Amino acid sequence: LETGEQREMFVAILNGVLGHHLVATHNPLATTMRLRYDGHALPTSKQALALAVPKASGKLLICIHGLCMNDLQWQQGGSTGGHDHGRVLARAGYTPLYLRYNTGEHISLNGREFAAHLEALVAAWPVPVESIVLLGHSMGGLVSRSACRYGQQAGHGWLRALKELMF
Repeated sequence: LETGEQREMFVAILNGVLGHHLVATHNPLATTMRLRYDGHALPTSKQALALAVPKASGKLLICIHGLCMNDLQWQQGGSTGGHDHGRVLARAGYTPLYLRYNTGEHISLNGREFAAHLEALVAAWPVPVESIVLLGHSMGGLVSRSACRYGQQAGHGWLRALKELMF
């Protein structure tokens, strides 16, 4: 692992163990929820998204990591060109996105925030969203289920595009 990847792993573990405390004390190491693409946080405007994801498709595959992990761990070998689970599973025309979140926060808090991120993503995505697949590893599956619940309660439109949940 490169130094930056080691730091990212350490921060993910720290957040998994002490994440709620880091948020409560406004610690700069607290992980903020972000949807990511190619290892970078996605912008939120339609125009910026079109530039950040130039080959965006209407089919989204969103990978949600587990406890004490981060989005980069879906990509074995990291920046060295190793295996990327999202890219392999997205060969059917899906655009792979990755959620990074604070696993030390309660599942319900993460689920509610993830639902809001999905609603904003669908509204700003550069092409119409036809299909969403959520792929959750361990705690990521629980956060996905929670997001579905909160999205349904709020009447979110992204649920109409949700085709599959895989845990």
